[in-house]
Amino acid sequence: MPAKGLLFFNHSSGATFGDTEREKLRSLAEQAHVSFIQVTPELSVPSLVREAISKGTKLFIAAGGDGTVNHVAQALVGTDATLAVIPLGTYNHFARDAGVPIEWEEALEVALGSESAKLDVAKVNDRYFLNNISLGLYPDAVRRREEKGRHYPRWRATLYAGYMTLRHWRSTTIALEIPPDTVRHSSGDVRGHLEAFKTHLLMVSNNAYDLSRFGMHAPRTDLRAGLLTVYWLPKMRRLRFIRFIARYLRGTAEELAGLRSLQTTQLSLHTPHPRVRVGLDGEVITFHSPLLVTIVPGGLTVKTAESS
Repeated sequence: MPAKGLLFFNHSSGATFGDTEREKLRSLAEQAHVSFIQVTPELSVPSLVREAISKGTKLFIAAGGDGTVNHVAQALVGTDATLAVIPLGTYNHFARDAGVPIEWEEALEVALGSESAKLDVAKVNDRYFLNNISLGLYPDAVRRREEKGRHYPRWRATLYAGYMTLRHWRSTTIALEIPPDTVRHSSGDVRGHLEAFKTHLLMVSNNAYDLSRFGMHAPRTDLRAGLLTVYWLPKMRRLRFIRFIARYLRGTAEELAGLRSLQTTQLSLHTPHPRVRVGLDGEVITFHSPLLVTIVPGGLTVKTAESS
């Protein structure tokens, strides 16, 4: 019988997933006529997905963290093929926000049997993202964390990255440009927006985060609103930034004076340098400046337990 779909398994994702569990996942997938593919650095996942779509495959399961999900999704946006997620990463932000069970066996059941929903994605230059992109200190922290490798305890790597990033304190100059008729204000004002500033952290998310919730898992309550949300902080002293992080982790970031945000369907970010490091769904990618960011409403079909 032809394969019902493809399952991409990333053994390097953040969660501890032993050989016994991997073989159980492989067996269950193959019983459902889903081909099991182990992700390696040499494998071009988007190319493989495109090739499978051209042959009629409709289901693609990403078993890994947000980075793995992102790579599988690149070739699915705008097609009639479906993405399913088995969350095996450290944080699994997209799976949580999309209503996918965190336990892998439950997530597999959703992947193989649930209905699908069309969710928003976003795009920066030629790359799609599902969660957010960030400039400033966050890409530095991710890069330093990954320097320790996957076999180093993640909590220790995260502490190391945070310490080194705060030690090498720097800001980034950004010009934010939002075209007229795309800005969304509560007053209904739709004038364009142009502003240049120095910041330690800027993030553009696919729809809005609920910053009143606990920080590391602050959710997006709606992945179908069709809006980008851009957040940024003014340049500040190191101690004040540390206080902001503490507030963020407590779910009280909205109380910090100076935190700015806007909602729009399109924006561009200009930097002084022709190339800029960007955090994208937990990975660090170098882009050419300026960055053009757009929303793709309903661009991705996703298996989710909450679709009904």
